[in-house]
Parts: sequence; C-alpha cells; structure tokens
Amino acid sequence: MIELSIQLLLYFIAILLGFCGVAMIYLIYQRRYEERKKHEMEEYIQITKVLWQEYFLEDDRFNVTLIPKNKHQILAVEHIFLSNLRNISNPSIQQKIYTFAQMYLKEYYQNELKSRNWSRRMNAMYRIADFHIKELIGICEVSINHKHSIEVFQVLKIYSILEKEKFIQELLLCNFSFSESENKKLFSYLEVEMLHRLMEKMEKLQPAAQYALIDTIAAKGSMDVIEELEELLVSEDIEIRIRTLRGLERIGVIRDIETYISFVNSSIWEERLMVAKIFKHAPLTYTAEHLEKLLQDSNWWVRSQAASTIIEDPRGYQRLKEFIATTNDQYAIDMANEVLEKRKRAV
Repeated sequence: MIELSIQLLLYFIAILLGFCGVAMIYLIYQRRYEERKKHEMEEYIQITKVLWQEYFLEDDRFNVTLIPKNKHQILAVEHIFLSNLRNISNPSIQQKIYTFAQMYLKEYYQNELKSRNWSRRMNAMYRIADFHIKELIGICEVSINHKHSIEVFQVLKIYSILEKEKFIQELLLCNFSFSESENKKLFSYLEVEMLHRLMEKMEKLQPAAQYALIDTIAAKGSMDVIEELEELLVSEDIEIRIRTLRGLERIGVIRDIETYISFVNSSIWEERLMVAKIFKHAPLTYTAEHLEKLLQDSNWWVRSQAASTIIEDPRGYQRLKEFIATTNDQYAIDMANEVLEKRKRAV
C-alpha cells in the first residue's frame, strides 16, 4: 500500500515537472520571439527613418524600401504612423499615411479581420479607423451581427469616422448599450451638421447617448444649436434639463431671458445653480431681481454662484452692498460679504 502511494506520488511529480518544462520552453520561446520582433522593428525604423521623413515632407519622394515585407515591419510602420497621427496635425502627412495604408497595408488587415483570434480582429479594426481604410468597411460590418459589444462599438467608431450617414442608421438600430463616455467618443468624430441630424432623432436614442449628445454638441460651441437645446428645457427628464442648461451656459449666449426664469423657482437645486451661472451672460439690469432671490436660496452652492454672478457685472459690487443693507437673510448677507471681501483682496 505504501509502495503504491510512493509510486503515485512520483508519477504526479513527473507530470508536474513535465508541465514546468513545457512552460519554461514556451516562456523562453516567447521571450526570444518578442526580442526578435523588437529587433526587426527597430532595424526597419532605423533603416527607413530618413526615407519616411522625405516621404512625409517632400512630394514625389516615395521609396519602395518603405513597403513592409513581413508582420514585424508592418508593426513598425504602425508605430511610425500612429506616432505621427497623434503628435502632428498636418493634413498632408495624414493623407500620405492614409494613402500608404490603403495601398500597402489593406491586404494584411483584410486577412486579420478573417482571423478566428478576437484580439487580431480587434487590432485590425483599430487600425482601419486610424488609417481610414474605407475599402475594408464591408468586412467590418459582419461584426455588427456579432454578440460582442466591443466589436460593435469599434464598427460604429469606424462608421462615425468614415461613413457618417451609415453611423446614424446603425446607431439607431443598435441593441447594445454603451456608456456615456463611449457615446461621447463616437460623437466626437461628427461635425455639427451630423450632430444636428442626431438631435432630430434624439427620442430614439438611449439615455446615456442622449446625455452624451447634449454635452458633445454644446462643446462644439456652435450658436446654431441654441434653439434646439432650448427646446429640451421642457423635457420631463431632469438630467436632460440639467445637461441642457449646462450646455447653454457653456455656449454663453442668451437669446431670451424669459426662457430661463422658471428655473429660478425650480425644486431641483442643480437647475437653480445652472440658471445662476447662465445669468452671467446677461446684463445685471435684467437678472438682478432673480439673482438676489437665488442669493437667498437654501442651498449653499446656489447662493455662492448667485453672489459670484452678481459681482462679475461692473455694477455688481454696488448692487451687493445695497442688497446687504435691505435684506434680513443672514445666510445671504454672509455670502454677499464673503464675495465682496474676495473682490477687495483681488483688487
């Protein structure tokens, strides 16, 4: 019995040593592979450095040496291209990168898209978006029917960069839910005109996409969207109203003060805060009465913003002093005095 147990133990030890040996061989192979890959990439970059500079900066200076001959050289070209795209905003260089990728990298990415390896397919889609390889969009579209949201997101990103009409169509049909930050990333590639188109179909978007759209279109700073944003101020969704007020404040143009008066009496303190900020963009003559009411608000942030908005107006200093002399609200008086003291120290 003891002899059997010893034999069994030795058997397990032999198996374990075998696994350790295989793992060690794999790690050694992987390390040597990575070292060889790094060496080939560095060698290609070193040999072609001057040629790439000439290609990017001079017309008709293309050299066939630049064409990558294997995967490692393709990875080196990716490194060169991504570095230029991220650090140099030169339309001529960008177009040369797109042209080169279309001619000499397209076949490689086409094969990668057909791979069973998920990471290889994803990397190919990243590069298609980065290098604007439009001819491969059709193959990417297959991923729209896949159940993996990351692939679907990447295809939508490709559409938002290269096929904007298709992007709107697919976004409205998409059954996947993306985060607010993901939606902002998708919308960031759209011009104001396309964002307008999405605003018209806003009720068909998921809430996270709606919020992201409001933030994105306001960040563009176009005054053409003010009317559309103002129409959202009657939404039943509190978050949409708050985002819209924030967006309108960011744009910094008030068309009609009456549009915002109702928010002075809102039961939502964030709305009262945002309207106190928005009033910075209107003369104190029209907003003083409302700001003084907000200065007596129950919320500290609202009181602080109202006082700050008043003091920014050329007549604000005197208006706050007059307010202090006529009110009995001690909290409002303290806030007004605090802002006045800050202004004195700043002068």
